[in-house]
Amino acid sequence: MTRSPAWHARIDTDGTVGSGFLVSGRTVLTCAHVVAGDRASVVFPGAPGLAPVPARVVVRGHAWAGGDRDPGDLAVLELDRPPGPAPAAFAPLDAPYASPAPKLVAYGFPYGYDEEGVQSELRATSSQLIRDEWAQLGGWRGYGQKTDHGFSGAAVMVESTGTVAGMVVSHDPVSHTSRMIPARILARHWAPLADLVPTPGYPAEEKRWLRELVARVGSPALAGSLGRLLRGAAGPLGVEPPPGEPGSLWEAVWYLLSEAGRPGPGALPLAELTVRLAGLVGDETLGAELRDWSRAHRARHDPPPVAPPAVSHAAVGLMSHAPAPPYAAEHAEPYAAALAVAPVPGPAVGTSPVRPATRRWSPILVEITRSGADRGALLVEVSAYRDGERRLVAEQRLAEREVRAWVLDRIDDAFAQIDTEGRELIAFALPRRWLNKPVDQWSARKGMGTPLGCVAPVVVMDHDRRGSKRLQFRLKKMWDVLDRQPGSAVHGISCAGSARPEWLTVQLQDVVGPVGLTRPPRSPRDRLHTAVLDAPAPIVLWPRTGCAGGASCGDSCRGAGFLNALADQLSVLPPGDLPERIFELRKRAFGHDGPEPHWAADLSFVWEDPRWFPDVPPLSQSPVG
Repeated sequence: MTRSPAWHARIDTDGTVGSGFLVSGRTVLTCAHVVAGDRASVVFPGAPGLAPVPARVVVRGHAWAGGDRDPGDLAVLELDRPPGPAPAAFAPLDAPYASPAPKLVAYGFPYGYDEEGVQSELRATSSQLIRDEWAQLGGWRGYGQKTDHGFSGAAVMVESTGTVAGMVVSHDPVSHTSRMIPARILARHWAPLADLVPTPGYPAEEKRWLRELVARVGSPALAGSLGRLLRGAAGPLGVEPPPGEPGSLWEAVWYLLSEAGRPGPGALPLAELTVRLAGLVGDETLGAELRDWSRAHRARHDPPPVAPPAVSHAAVGLMSHAPAPPYAAEHAEPYAAALAVAPVPGPAVGTSPVRPATRRWSPILVEITRSGADRGALLVEVSAYRDGERRLVAEQRLAEREVRAWVLDRIDDAFAQIDTEGRELIAFALPRRWLNKPVDQWSARKGMGTPLGCVAPVVVMDHDRRGSKRLQFRLKKMWDVLDRQPGSAVHGISCAGSARPEWLTVQLQDVVGPVGLTRPPRSPRDRLHTAVLDAPAPIVLWPRTGCAGGASCGDSCRGAGFLNALADQLSVLPPGDLPERIFELRKRAFGHDGPEPHWAADLSFVWEDPRWFPDVPPLSQSPVG
């Protein structure tokens, strides 16, 4: 016969008798209404030779208002000395609601059994909670010992495993039903219990680390933003957030720990939440520790690296440097001549688009948008892509003057999360008014250090296009054709402009390849650049400085020389390899010592392949049980 576990406890205080259970070496849980004062005496009937152990109340449920029907009706007792028995272990969160229903047992001390106690056999009537706080319990057989006075604070134990599923909190003498606070709710009210309650995918040490970080943040600093924080972290990953605003930051964190199911590489909402939280706290040290937790949590769930596929001889043939086609003079003429190129035919029937074997990227994405929080504020996010999935590295609202230094620091963090098997690629998704900014020339300290564009390939993407499903669809279709092109003939557009830029957008639908412009945008709404980006052209290049453009621009146009140089460098390379060539050109320009600046010293490079920067896909089924 199995003995009753010695961790069951009787709580004696001021003539009142209740129940409790040992959860750690010196910690006992019971109901708050059992211990009206600050002291109690704890007896362990399963250890007959053990004398009563004095204890003091160290925690009461923050929501408890004094009644046995109030939420948060729990108290934590700290024993004056370790009693000796092994503490209780907790059952999986859904254990009491399994099918067939398991027998549950509670050990209480009703009238007449104040000393030795008695057992009650129970079952959970439903997994649905009453007021998001209590689970209803009925008798196992419809007769037998009821959970009367003296059972408050008793552990509800799954008989077959001896593990705890919750705590008895009240009994209705009319319906003969009881209520328990499930372990999931107990840990919501008292965070340290989360270390003991099973949450698959989150080891106890990882939870303890997170819990301590959350305690240092404190909820008052996040008043009014908790719901937005939780939705931002959970929503994109298909986890349904709870209705309403969480009562505390810990409540938001525990919701994801306990409700989101076993995490996988594509569904790590707590990694998202901690990164977003790091952007809200004012303490940079704490923010860095939150990002460290997110990075370590992701690393545990990363799948093992997959060796890149072998490159066939046929694929290598795509990289051969065939003679470059002559750069036709008409490419420097106005639009009609510039677009006098035949459309590239699509793939043959029966073939499927494939990513070229010449390059495998490990992307880092920097997204900069207006935050809407106040005038001039920007919302900046840095993400790393691994196995086709985005992982948020950092998020912050910043003034424009703060963006460069912050982004460079977070890019360093992102390198710890990308796949080392691929070539790093840093992409900036920028508002159109920022597209001509020299982000590739950003360095850690002004006037010192290596420019970012000389450290890794840097490309720019149009944030407006990122938000358009239609343009993203068109770009993906364009890359299906670009993948089959062994070269990248540059289609040049001169400075003169056009009275009908919308017609240029239509014509560029049939141009598959890089588009070169001879001048930078004159304003954020420059009609020429807008027409090209709306086409959409997946690869666009222009000089950030130089020719001012206009009708008088002729044979001496500096931009025409820029296009000629581009054609010499890019025409023999597949479109997917252009970021690497531009990277080499930027290094060459940085080391150039000639009397005139290198032609590629101020080169803006839009290169947008949406397949490397997919949106975060929602899960096909919400894991919330």
